[in-house]
Amino acid sequence: MAKSVTVYEVSQVIGKDMAQKLIEEYGGMSCYLSTDPMALEFPGKPEKNEYIKNLFFNSGKSVNEIAEKVGMSIDHIRKIVNER
Repeated sequence: MAKSVTVYEVSQVIGKDMAQKLIEEYGGMSCYLSTDPMALEFPGKPEKNEYIKNLFFNSGKSVNEIAEKVGMSIDHIRKIVNER
């Protein structure tokens, strides 16, 4: 089962002012916070997939190198680069 935290607990980490901004913007919504540090680099899945494709097709990185860089499985990287 996923762990949940209170707004108070969040405010202890990011400060009361930032927690208030979160409440104003996202109050009443559910939010999942990924443990993947790459989640901060991309607004969404399409952008991350495009980045992966660019690494593969334009930089000559291998599937193994990309998988390690973005923290995904080799099979998942292969599926992404084979999408057209």
